[in-house]
Amino acid sequence: MYDYFIGKIADIGVTDLVIETSGIGYVMTASKYCLNSLKLGETAKLFAYLSANENGVSLYGFCSKEEKAMFMRLISINGIGPKAAIGILSGLKLSELTFCIVNGDYKSLSSIKGIGKKTAERIILELKDKLDEELQEIDGSMSTSNASDLKSDAVDALVALGFNKQEAASAVKKVDSTGKTVEEIVMLALKRS
Repeated sequence: MYDYFIGKIADIGVTDLVIETSGIGYVMTASKYCLNSLKLGETAKLFAYLSANENGVSLYGFCSKEEKAMFMRLISINGIGPKAAIGILSGLKLSELTFCIVNGDYKSLSSIKGIGKKTAERIILELKDKLDEELQEIDGSMSTSNASDLKSDAVDALVALGFNKQEAASAVKKVDSTGKTVEEIVMLALKRS
C-alpha cells in the first residue's frame, strides 16, 4: 500500500499525470481540480490509493488528504468504484461536493456526468450523517470564547472539509457570527461559497 509520493511532475494529461520519484514514473489518475493545480516540472506531494481488480492495477492521486478522504468515503458506497469517485471529484470542487452532501442537494450531484438521481440520493443518504458528525466533532473540539476565535475555528473546520485556506477565510468573512456557534458559521459559509 502507498500513502503518498513526493516527486517531479513529469507529465499531465486530461485525466492522469506522471510523477517521477527515484527514477521511476508512476501514472496516477486524478481529479481535474488536482490536475489543474499542478505544473510540469514542479515537485509535488500526492496522496495515493492503489486499486487492484480484474482489469489490472491502478494508482489514484490526490492533492490533499481531504480529497483522498472524500474519495475513500465515496468508494465505500455500494456501486461507486474508483473511476466514478474520481469523476465525482472532477465534477464539483471538494467544498461544493461537501456542501451538496450536507444540504441534500441531489440535483447538483446528479448533474455530474455518470451520476444519476438514484446514485446522488445514495451518496447523500450514506455520507450526510458522517459529514454532519465530523462538523459537530470539529465544532465540539473548538473554543467558543469570542467572535474572532469562532471565525478562526470555522476557517479551520472548512479547511478540514476540503476548502483551501483562502476560500475558507473568504467564505467565513461574509458570515455574521454574532451569537452563532462554529457549526452554524460553517453551515452559513458553506451556503455562501
